[in-house]
Amino acid sequence: MIRLYHQPIPSHLTATAAGLTLRLQVLGTHPEAVTAAWIRIDPDNEEKRVPMTPLPVQAGQTGAVWQGDIPLDAIRPHTPYVFKVAVDEGRRWLAADGEHGRQPPREVAFKWAHQPPPDWVAEQIFYQIFPDRFRNGDPSLNEPDGAYRYLGQRAMRSRQWHEAPRQEDGPNEFFHGDLPGVTEGLDYLQNTLGITAIYLNPVFHSDSSHKYDTLDYYQVDPRLGGNEALVSLRHETRERGMRLLLDGVLNHTSVEHDWFQRARAGERPYCDYYLDADGDYASWKGHKSLPVLDFSNPDVVDHCYAGDHSVLRHWLRPPYSADGWRLDVIHMLGEGPGARNNARHVQAMRRVIKQEDPEAYLLGEHFFEATAWLQGDQEDAAMNYYGFMHPLWMFLAGRDLNRDPARLSGHELASWMREARAKLPFQIARCQFNLLDSHDTPRLLTLLEGNWRRLVMAVRLQMAYLGVPCLYYGDEIGLQGGEDPDCRRPFPWHESHWHHDLLEASQQAIAWRKALPALREGGVLDLDTGEDHWVFARFTGEQGVLVAVNRSNEPLTIPLSSAQLPLAGRTWRGLETGQCLETDSDGAMVLSVAPETTRLWRTD
Repeated sequence: MIRLYHQPIPSHLTATAAGLTLRLQVLGTHPEAVTAAWIRIDPDNEEKRVPMTPLPVQAGQTGAVWQGDIPLDAIRPHTPYVFKVAVDEGRRWLAADGEHGRQPPREVAFKWAHQPPPDWVAEQIFYQIFPDRFRNGDPSLNEPDGAYRYLGQRAMRSRQWHEAPRQEDGPNEFFHGDLPGVTEGLDYLQNTLGITAIYLNPVFHSDSSHKYDTLDYYQVDPRLGGNEALVSLRHETRERGMRLLLDGVLNHTSVEHDWFQRARAGERPYCDYYLDADGDYASWKGHKSLPVLDFSNPDVVDHCYAGDHSVLRHWLRPPYSADGWRLDVIHMLGEGPGARNNARHVQAMRRVIKQEDPEAYLLGEHFFEATAWLQGDQEDAAMNYYGFMHPLWMFLAGRDLNRDPARLSGHELASWMREARAKLPFQIARCQFNLLDSHDTPRLLTLLEGNWRRLVMAVRLQMAYLGVPCLYYGDEIGLQGGEDPDCRRPFPWHESHWHHDLLEASQQAIAWRKALPALREGGVLDLDTGEDHWVFARFTGEQGVLVAVNRSNEPLTIPLSSAQLPLAGRTWRGLETGQCLETDSDGAMVLSVAPETTRLWRTD
């Protein structure tokens, strides 16, 4: 029995300005069964097969190794390739989603992006902060109850920190979290929890607490401390070596934005900034307080991203020097109704951002599949609702993203996540933004009906899986919450309200992620699945980590063969227990996984 193995990592791929050197590993007890191998590419959209040659097996490797060279694709933003091998009298193919008995479709070919995301991104542990609910650092910024009327109608409500958000008030209630509070919380984030990067929900001037209805793109909301508070936060994060990601809302503005008010008054050029501003204007998902911008207007394009003083450029420059943008509903913006020419504008936004800072990170918000935006010429990554959170919810909580009852087996979980990552260039899959929940969803602990052991399972998987982990504020100490606005409860700073076992487990999983290069850099190899379990491994050329997820209420034993793994002669040690897995003379070993547990083992 043989197994074909390749991942676009340094041990198996070397990239130059001209092309790629690729290595294919044949695992198993009879690797000599492969008698020939080719790399299939399609320059000019026509097949070309490049022969591979066998190499001597290096120390620490198993099986046989074949190598070949291919040129970079001259047209696409990435270079796609698959492998084909001769086995006895037959042929087998290897693509990013695994082995095939026939030519696999192009969408699952291995892909190497020519302009990959910044290297720093994959090293981070992100933490998402909803500023009004994280911490109050400057009480002088607090406004009294009824200080103004939201949209001229609903009185602003001032809440006490211990109160719960109220559905009837929603965007016009404030708990008075602010940016000085975020700065005050950095010691907790960095030193207690191990966070290295912050993603801030919008901070720009708006009369709502969520701030997805912008009034002024060039002013930080005074209730959050104004521009000076953002400068102070940026200075302190830089001193600590932490990254800072801002949230941009360019698809729509507030109905009270000066542009829209002038457009409704018939003032040029503003009357052409929006879709049908002089009539029954288009709005985001029918919310009339959020009129949609029309990117067919060159002034809108200049203001938002293209001009020298555009919104995207402004906040990437000193003294703010943000490390990148998360762009809200990026797939919806475009020219006229229907997001026409969306790809052209997102590509242009990428160029602008990289002109300002080649190391800036461009993250898009997509609740569902974002494959088309993640091929190397648009976004660096997406918020990975589709390829991580959605399948994880269904597996652990039995709910889909619409909160409907839905259940995945371990087989289906592994298949979904493998398919999602296989459609992307590896460097982009490595930078996908993996989240458990967010300001737009119920918290996972609430969906799990308080089952914190399953949340520990999820956090460990999040820290072990391919992509960049992001914790939503408070998840690590057991903060619960249902639908918006309940999922935006204030962070309880009194430690008597913390779930300390959950915090300790989160700290431990974050420490594993930071300590083990395989969890940040390694490829993914699926090893075993069942109704209630999934086992996979992360590998670099020198280190391996086994990950086993057991959802059931019963302990699980899973036999594995070390001959099916790309590293030879290694001892595997449990990260929790320190105990070694026993391996017999034939390379067989058995994983033992307790009920409702994610366990990890590493090579010594």
